[in-house]
Amino acid sequence: MIRIDAVAPGRVRVIGRLEAAALDLLTEALAHGVVALDLSGVEQADENAVRLLAALPPERVMVEHCPTWLELWIERERRGPG
Repeated sequence: MIRIDAVAPGRVRVIGRLEAAALDLLTEALAHGVVALDLSGVEQADENAVRLLAALPPERVMVEHCPTWLELWIERERRGPG
């Protein structure tokens, strides 16, 4: 589930599972100007979600409050096979 925080335009808080349908919503939100992703509520993510997060340009999208397990997975994805 993704919750759009109306108090702070340009900010999305991801809660629960970041996979499948949520990726479509997240991609749409990013296309409409989201610049900050709060990942503090992420409990699960799939491989496609991690690839999407790893591909986000840091100069355009700020990832905040990312759980350690997810942050490490994103970094591994950015480094590629090794």
